[in-house]
Formats: sequence, structure tokens, C-alpha cells
Amino acid sequence: MYARTTLILPAAMIATGAGPLFRRAPWRFAFWCCLAYALVIAAWSAPAPGSGETPAQSEQSVKAAFLFKFLSYVDWRAGTFAEPSSPIVIAVMGADDIADALNVVVGGRKVGEHPVEIRHVRPTDPLDGVHMLFIGRDQSTRTRQVAALAQRRGVLLVTDYEGALDDGSAINLVVIENRVRFEVSLDATEKSGLKLSSRMLSLALWVRPAS
Repeated sequence: MYARTTLILPAAMIATGAGPLFRRAPWRFAFWCCLAYALVIAAWSAPAPGSGETPAQSEQSVKAAFLFKFLSYVDWRAGTFAEPSSPIVIAVMGADDIADALNVVVGGRKVGEHPVEIRHVRPTDPLDGVHMLFIGRDQSTRTRQVAALAQRRGVLLVTDYEGALDDGSAINLVVIENRVRFEVSLDATEKSGLKLSSRMLSLALWVRPAS
């Protein structure tokens, strides 16, 4: 069973006097809290089909957008980047449709000062210079083997099939009621020497604690 996510109040709400508002009208404060949280969830999970996209293409586009968003919420190992402008590399194993969608989503955008590169890899590749690895469903039998290498290399491993956290994935994308959500394994992220922001974790469908 999935755990409930944690409600985090926006800083702007606190700064504008949430305390007095709560004392004057508790129902109004609760309403705005729920609305703010719903908007955040929608931004992370709502399907956003592009013009002329089929449902399958829409799902791949949303998953690609999640992968790109995740990059902004990761604390990487010290020394991961040689320069402040060194590229962040997203590698894709299988899942050509996700790779194609990523190229569209990234489209020359940066994460901070880091440009983002998309790379295709095979199960036998060493993952040199890779920061995030997405393993498609057609390569799911490789996840356990690749997860061990990813953890040694400090690579954030992302998947999109049922039971992937048991195979060593750090983040697994799932579709619930036609919306893309994600679940997280803190055990896997810690073994990779990575830390995910509390804001990102608060939006996860489920967070598996570290062992």
C-alpha cells in the first residue's frame, strides 16, 4: 500500500500571515493549503498531451519531463562535475521512445549552468560520465545487474515498471489513474551516494526508507 505524501506549505503562504488567517478562519486556511498542494501535484503528475500526440506519445512526453525535472532535485556526489558548466548526461537503455521524447523536452535547456545531454547506452557499457540512467521496460531483466554498477558510479537509476525498486532502481515511474507519478527507494539513492530534496520526496507516491 502506498504511503501518503507529506504536505509542505509554500513559503509565500507562510510569509503572508498564514498564522493569523488560521486563527480567524480555519476552513479558509485549510482550503488554500489543499489548493496549493493540488497545484503542485498537478504540475508534477498531470498528463500534458502535446498537439496531435497519441495517448502513448503523451505518456512518454510526461515521463521525459519527469526525468528532466528530477535533475534539479538531486545532490550529487562531491567532485561529480569537473566544472560548473560540465554537462549532465541522461543515458537511456532501451526505450527509444523515451529518448526521443527527452530530446524534445530538453531542447537545449540547462539545469543551472549545466547543459543536458542525452545518450543511448547498452547493458554492457561502463556508464562513464553518466549521471542519470533510464532503463526501459524492454531491458528490465538487466536492472539488477546494472543497478550495482550505477550505485558504484553514483548514477541515479530510473525505471518505469512494476517491482523495479526491488531490482535496485532509485526512482520508478508509475501510472495511476492515467497520471504519471513516481516512487522512490532511499536505500538505492544512499547506496549511490546521492540525496534527493525533501520537496521532491514530499511529492512521491511512495518512499521506501533506507534499510
